[in-house]
Amino acid sequence: MKSPVLHLALVCALALLTSPARSCGVSASGVASCSLAEHIEETRPHWALGVSSLYTSTRLRFSGSLHGDETRWATLGVLAYLPTPTLVLQAGAGVAFDGSLTLPDGQYDFSAGPIGLLGLDWRVWSEGPWFGLLTSGLSVSGARTHRTGSPSASYAAVDLRLGGQLGVELLDVLRPYALARVFGGPVFWRHADEDVTGTDTHHFQIGAGLAVSLGRSGSIFAEGIPLGERAASAGVAVVF
Repeated sequence: MKSPVLHLALVCALALLTSPARSCGVSASGVASCSLAEHIEETRPHWALGVSSLYTSTRLRFSGSLHGDETRWATLGVLAYLPTPTLVLQAGAGVAFDGSLTLPDGQYDFSAGPIGLLGLDWRVWSEGPWFGLLTSGLSVSGARTHRTGSPSASYAAVDLRLGGQLGVELLDVLRPYALARVFGGPVFWRHADEDVTGTDTHHFQIGAGLAVSLGRSGSIFAEGIPLGERAASAGVAVVF
């Protein structure tokens, strides 16, 4: 993964923050439920704040037939605005604090670097306890690579991804969901005194997640992605 964009999973936890009395199949992304009465719409939460940690592992191909395996660790904060019960607008920032890029000529370690993101989730379907939604996110990240005997080099990535989730609400507390995403975007790096451009060899993710309610004002989540670009994340969210 070029830049950590599993922030989309963070907002999956926010659905748990709507009380059972208010929901009719709460979405797994944002406090997005089915149509609500006007007085309930006036009192529902309109803001959410979350923090998550994540790990990604992927294979990259660069210009000049150069291939490498990348791993990254990151921490991310996301602020979400909920203009309607079915729509979530997100903005976030964080830091990728560890990781490496392994090439045939050796291992390049990443310095800490910033991450910025914008996202939108839309609840498109609900039927009883079942729900479906569409997700999108654009992220930008930067860092420097270091290798013994070589000068450091800047490393920047842009990533745009679209996805879908299908889940079910169980016991008013648990919301397991399946997910699929497609994505793409360039990596800009300098290797062996030459500017190179790269991208992932896999442009998809298939995995699952689980959000667990901590009451009306909080929730936790975990997500694992074993297919395509591999990733794992966990976090906590509150609404206000």
